[in-house]
Amino acid sequence: MHDPEPDPHRTAVAAPAAPEGVVRRTAKRPRRSRGTARFGARRSRLLSVMQSGDGAFDCTEPAVRSVCRIVRQLVAELLALASDRQMRRRNSRRAAAHIRQIAMYVCHVALQISFVEIAAAFGRDRTTVSHACNAVEDRRDDCAFDDFVATVERIALSIFASAGAVEHE
Repeated sequence: MHDPEPDPHRTAVAAPAAPEGVVRRTAKRPRRSRGTARFGARRSRLLSVMQSGDGAFDCTEPAVRSVCRIVRQLVAELLALASDRQMRRRNSRRAAAHIRQIAMYVCHVALQISFVEIAAAFGRDRTTVSHACNAVEDRRDDCAFDDFVATVERIALSIFASAGAVEHE
């Protein structure tokens, strides 16, 4: 029988109680998670642009993560003002999900941030952001909810348009 070519990352180790031909991994190499590598690359790219002075990067422009966090806090505060009942523990997770969905919708529609950037800011997948936008759009048939979302959109635009973060027509 033909012996396969040995893999440089695997070596055959004969264990006393193991049957013949068992292949075990020797030393494991430390792995970086994908997120760390991705953000490290983004950080180094931003630092190089800042130091060289090239590109359209402006140090005064707020980061997308900060913008999304502020919009989420804005939605939570406005919802607390509009709501007259106390949140119970059972409903708090559902309320947090609704707040997050509205914030994602406002970030995408009013502030024109892409699904991928919003997903990274909220720690979710881009398809989750798409689902949130569709869910909020479906709920806008209710007049009270539509007024609430329109108010959040106007406030978010007034905050971030004055900061120069967005250019909305």
